[in-house]
Amino acid sequence: MGNKFDLIVVGGGPSGLEAAKTAAENGLEVALLERKTHPAKIQRSCAQMFLMNMDSFYEEHMYFSKEKKKWVFPVNNFYVNYSGNYREFYACHFISPNATDRIEIGDYELNASGGGTPAVVFDKAVLLDGLFEEGKKAGVHYFLERNVTHFSKTAGGVQIKTAEGDILEGAFCIAADGINSRLAKITGLNKERLFINTRKSISHYVTGVEFERSEAIFLGISWDREALGPVPFCLLPSVYRDDEYWFFVSGDEQFEFLTKRSKFKSWFPRLEITNTRVNVVNNWSPAREPFKDNVIFVGDSCWFSEAENSGALLSGHKAAHAVSEALQRGMPNRDGVMNYINWWKQNWLATHDYRDFLCYPLFNRMFTEDEYNYLHHLVTQKLPWTLNPFKLYSRLMTGLQPHLERVQQERPQLAQKIALFRPEQVLQLIKPAARMGFPNR
Repeated sequence: MGNKFDLIVVGGGPSGLEAAKTAAENGLEVALLERKTHPAKIQRSCAQMFLMNMDSFYEEHMYFSKEKKKWVFPVNNFYVNYSGNYREFYACHFISPNATDRIEIGDYELNASGGGTPAVVFDKAVLLDGLFEEGKKAGVHYFLERNVTHFSKTAGGVQIKTAEGDILEGAFCIAADGINSRLAKITGLNKERLFINTRKSISHYVTGVEFERSEAIFLGISWDREALGPVPFCLLPSVYRDDEYWFFVSGDEQFEFLTKRSKFKSWFPRLEITNTRVNVVNNWSPAREPFKDNVIFVGDSCWFSEAENSGALLSGHKAAHAVSEALQRGMPNRDGVMNYINWWKQNWLATHDYRDFLCYPLFNRMFTEDEYNYLHHLVTQKLPWTLNPFKLYSRLMTGLQPHLERVQQERPQLAQKIALFRPEQVLQLIKPAARMGFPNR
């Protein structure tokens, strides 16, 4: 084949592997460039959740078929094979600094008894390895341990150069190189976007954890009155061991405080760290459209933050079909992939306001310790289930809404804080919170 392909995919995550496999199955000559030694080698912090069985997300209603071992995308009529382990969890709980009061999304008891809808964590390495092998069978040409350095638009499409000396040409390129996308930078796409912040975080897999209703995702906030102030964290069941949990915090000091000195320390009586992963993420506003100079952007590469594993698979699949159709019709240009561009704009950009995603992290810095305890204590009703990160803050506000008159009477200053905060204000408020991490899924 030489160095000429119908499609060049950059990035071997869920979106890139699904795009490459799908395009190759459609009969295209496909090359995939990946900087790691193998795509299934997980290095970045990831909760490994699959968003499903909930309100429509990217206009899909994904679910997991345990019997068939498939992630099913019924609206878009495709599935992704998954043969690995999984672990169910049954609710999303927001925990106050007193480590007792909580706001509950989803009915834990109903879901745990089999009468409702659980969610799952899964082994991402198994998913990626399966997609890699399916792509290999379909004829994908893999270029591993490659670092993209140059991109140019050519008369015939695109040209990609790597630090290792490769020069590849293709009609199209699919950029699936993640939230810190190299292609978004070197194509100039980021010049059209607003830089928001850089965030650093650390996640540990831990054992020796004990607390009630432990099979849930916990978005908690602790409080260090001496130095750190608010300390947000995320705790989630691990897929690797029944006694293991994924623990996400913004740094080592926060982890030390939470597990040894905070009111949550009783949750970690015999704490042991089994694995550690970190990440550094640059957040940008979404691009106006997922296309530039015959490069089609999928997954996180031109989105605000996590597209989630489900959104990554979905966008990679859709982009591959768009490229296949464009080449079949003899339209190797923007007009040829307008179906994908329009789908992305409608179901991502027009449906999800990235500022809504930022509201919950800022919620963790709006109030005092006492105010957080008070607000979490107010909401006793179970709120409707969702794991949609763009709806977490609005779901919290739904729970607080019936109690706002009481808040006004008992704590008027707190009521004013709540009333003044609006999603459209978050960009003005984000800098003071820039060092705080957000969970990666």
